[in-house]
Amino acid sequence: MINPFPALGKALRDLFDEFLLLLVCNLVWSLLSLPLWVFAFIVLQAGAPLAASAIVLLGVLPAGPATIALALVAHRITDGRATSVGDYFRAMRQHARLGWLLTGLGVGGLLVILLNFGFYLGVNNIFGGLMLGLWLYLLIFWLGLMLYAFPLAFLQEEPGLRMIARNAFLMTVGRPVFTVITLLLMGILLLISAYLLVPALFITIAFLSVWSSRAARALIADARRRREEAESAPTTAPVEEKGRKGQVRPK
Repeated sequence: MINPFPALGKALRDLFDEFLLLLVCNLVWSLLSLPLWVFAFIVLQAGAPLAASAIVLLGVLPAGPATIALALVAHRITDGRATSVGDYFRAMRQHARLGWLLTGLGVGGLLVILLNFGFYLGVNNIFGGLMLGLWLYLLIFWLGLMLYAFPLAFLQEEPGLRMIARNAFLMTVGRPVFTVITLLLMGILLLISAYLLVPALFITIAFLSVWSSRAARALIADARRRREEAESAPTTAPVEEKGRKGQVRPK
């Protein structure tokens, strides 16, 4: 099993090294992304889930470019490159379409899962319990895909949507313990930040983006190491032994 904590440690070091840059980028992300999503939460509290869902999807328009730009900044920081606020705004223009696609798919899938989860929460029988378990599993799986999708947009040589989805799927399924522990720790941090409010507005989302990039890099490095070990492993010829009357059979 891959230890998920070194990725967290490296992300914390990146946070301290680039704190001011990440703070500015997080603040811009908050100004662009949060107003519509906070309004959607208020509408949901008023008892209009469908209207709230529509507002959440509308919020993808400003949030998509802002989120993919955070992913680029995180990629450059974790790659050891010099990065500025100008890189953030350039990424918003250059990668807006990919940001809308990834954020739209992520938010849309999350809405479907949460609406179904809320529905079966009110079904008080065995079938309801089974469906709750299924949608909970799908929620974790979907969050795992989103954990790796944004970093892969810049870690891949060809950032096509199909290739991003394929590699994110392989990472999530191939390293479930690493993924679940990372998601659990991120969820705890996000809940604390949302309760305190100030960290969420100023630094938490940018830090999660850096952490996601470090997590994806850790899995890629592990896969590369295992492939190199397999290629360098000596191949041995099958041992043969003689059977009755001189017959040779493989052992």
